[in-house]
Amino acid sequence: MRATTGIAAGLVIGLVLGAAGTRVILAQTSTPPAYFISEATVHDQDLYRKFLAEEAKAPNSQFGGRQLVRGGRVVAIPGEPAPPPRVAIVAFDSVEAARRFAEAPVHVEATKLYHQAAEGRTYIVEGVVP
Repeated sequence: MRATTGIAAGLVIGLVLGAAGTRVILAQTSTPPAYFISEATVHDQDLYRKFLAEEAKAPNSQFGGRQLVRGGRVVAIPGEPAPPPRVAIVAFDSVEAARRFAEAPVHVEATKLYHQAAEGRTYIVEGVVP
């Protein structure tokens, strides 16, 4: 009877320690996602279309990006500054992956058209580990 109790206690302690260790390992290896955000007020639609065509030559998916928002309806919140008319958000697995996309030669060249066609800004925001 004592042996069975000792074995059961050992199993319970092993399970608790294993679960705690797994949580620590997952917390250490989880990389926060990152979001590439672009806000724009387009003043030259034709040039902006050229930008989009150039940007498509190196799609963000090649860098692990997943398009979340691309120019959908933007709704102003009363009492807040007016939002930009066009917003795009691309999710990446990490800030480093988003930077690889942002610094890719094809994207850098396309961005020159973006700045001629629109007033706006782009930036990367680190998210939280789910």
